[in-house]
Amino acid sequence: MCRSIPGVGASNTRLGRTGAQRLAAAFLAVLLAFRAEASDFLGSPEGLQVWPELDVFVGAGEDFRIIGKLEPSLIPSLGNYNAGASIYGNWLVSPFMPTLISPEIAKQRRLDVRVGLSWYPTVVAGDAGWANVLQVEAEATGRITIPGDILMTVRNRVEARWQLDEPTSFAWRLRIRPQLEREFELGTGAGHSLTPFANVEFIWSTSDDMWEQLRMQVGLQLGVRWFGKGQVIEVNGTIITYLQPARSYAPVVGVVWYQYF
Repeated sequence: MCRSIPGVGASNTRLGRTGAQRLAAAFLAVLLAFRAEASDFLGSPEGLQVWPELDVFVGAGEDFRIIGKLEPSLIPSLGNYNAGASIYGNWLVSPFMPTLISPEIAKQRRLDVRVGLSWYPTVVAGDAGWANVLQVEAEATGRITIPGDILMTVRNRVEARWQLDEPTSFAWRLRIRPQLEREFELGTGAGHSLTPFANVEFIWSTSDDMWEQLRMQVGLQLGVRWFGKGQVIEVNGTIITYLQPARSYAPVVGVVWYQYF
């Protein structure tokens, strides 16, 4: 027969509650400290941005493609809407043979090179002001596989940018973006894949002669073959940290449809 000792159960309960309260207080203190550190690093918050995008790839032989993009952007809290359109020539060089299901054949090349032209006009300014940016771009993207069937990509891009209504606004930008991704097959022989990825991008601008942006992105790509040479549907989330002229950050939600012909 088990005997109970008067007061012990209540004492244990009080001790348990006290321990839980202390643990909760410690967790709250750590959370507040983390948020303070994040605020110090990222700066003040800005409104959510939404980046839908359509990319169309048209092959011209095994080693060359024409790429067209529609890439508008929205800031709902400011009532701001910008259009975007780009055209590129894309050369694929240095084949290698990673395990690949995705219809994005550039992932089978150690290097691909793009040269193109982009235009980003403001359609509705809202509270964000007007812009009318013309941009000439050149980029080279290198790839290697690392243990764990992980594809490592480093994209290096140079941009020449003009605000068309401000003739003295010309600036160069250098963008460096390392990325890690891992493809998983969905259904044996179905030709479908799921690819999680993460990257960080550093942007230098001659307008300030310093690094002006840091971007951190995670996302998921679904590769399918419904028609043409296949499709990739991507959902991503990005934090843009603006380092100049004052430190601030903006969250971004993106949805991209890649169509291959």
